[in-house]
Amino acid sequence: MWRWADVGKQCNEESAAFPLPESLRDTSVHPFRYAGDDYLEERATIARTIPGGWGGLSNRKEDPRTVTYLVDTTQFAAAVPALVSVGFLPPNPRVGVIQGRWTYAQIYDWFRYIHTHIWGVRVSGWSLIEKSNHIFYGVEDEAAALDLERRLSEMQAPCFLVAVRVMGRIQLNSAPQH
Repeated sequence: MWRWADVGKQCNEESAAFPLPESLRDTSVHPFRYAGDDYLEERATIARTIPGGWGGLSNRKEDPRTVTYLVDTTQFAAAVPALVSVGFLPPNPRVGVIQGRWTYAQIYDWFRYIHTHIWGVRVSGWSLIEKSNHIFYGVEDEAAALDLERRLSEMQAPCFLVAVRVMGRIQLNSAPQH
């Protein structure tokens, strides 16, 4: 089971959601770029153009099945055509809106910053979770979770941004030796 990371401050519904300070953004560091492709960065760049502070898309069982996170839900009517125009939604979509805490660009900026400042933490998985508007880190054990949370506190990471789960060590499968 995952939990919200303890970022060293009292967190409640009124806790501020704030972007990574501009002074901490290092655009030369790309921890997620593989073979020159960075899907996350591309989406973050596009997200900055979507009205309402677009925070991601999610699917659910109830109607409408597709929902979009917006920081400013009053911009829903402007956000939908913009999402269609960039290919994030199909033409004439049936879509709902959910109040987002973070824009996709904010999540990406924080994810990139955090990821480049946790070397040595025994992380076994990570993801920008668009469908639930947060960052996820899996760690090997509780000691690694505490190490990650200490680092997040040192970075002054905001509340309700990072979820953490003890998952154990990464198990890599290898081909049998003949």
